[in-house]
Amino acid sequence: MRRTPLAVLLVPALLAALLSALLLAPSPARAAVPSERVWKADVRKAMAGSLDYLEQRAARATKGEMLAINLDIDNTMLATRYAPGRPVFPVLQFARKARSLGMKVFVNTARLEEKRASTLAEFDAAGYRVDGLCMRDLGEGKVKSKTECRASFREQGYTLVANVGNNVTDFTGGGFEKAYRLPNYNKQLT
Repeated sequence: MRRTPLAVLLVPALLAALLSALLLAPSPARAAVPSERVWKADVRKAMAGSLDYLEQRAARATKGEMLAINLDIDNTMLATRYAPGRPVFPVLQFARKARSLGMKVFVNTARLEEKRASTLAEFDAAGYRVDGLCMRDLGEGKVKSKTECRASFREQGYTLVANVGNNVTDFTGGGFEKAYRLPNYNKQLT
C-alpha cells in the first residue's frame, strides 16, 4: 500500500482555506467621516479670504456690471450631514457680504424641482436671502443641470464672481471667476 505524504494532503486544504478567507473577507471600510469640529475647521480653511475677495472684486466692477455669487446647498449652504437645516456659517457670511456689496445670491442645486417650496423654507429658516434658485429636473444629469444653471445666470447678464460647492459637479463646466471648494471627504458629503 502506497502512502500519500501528509504535505500533499494538507496543501489543497490550506489553499482552499486561504482562498475562502480572501474571498469572504470584508472589503476595506471607507474612511470615517470626520467629526463636525474637523469639518467646520476645514470649511473655514476653504473659505479663508473669501470676504476680502468679494470686497476687492466689487471694487473692480465696471460701470453697469452685474455681479453675483453661485452657491450649492447640501453641505455648502446648509450643514446637511452634521446639523440638518442649520446654516454653514462661513457660507452664510459670504452670502450676506455679497448682498451687502450689491451682488445677487444665486443657488444652483442637484435637488429636484419638486423640492422647491421646502428648499426655500429651509433657506428662510437658516437666514439666507437668495435672488434665484435653479433646480434639477427629474431625469436630468447633475453636471448638465449645474452647468446649464450657471449659464442661465450669465445669460441674464450676471458675472458669477464666485462659486461655492463641495462636489466636482459644482465646478464642472466653469462659468465663474473664483471657486471655493468645501470638503466632501471622498464624496461622503454630497
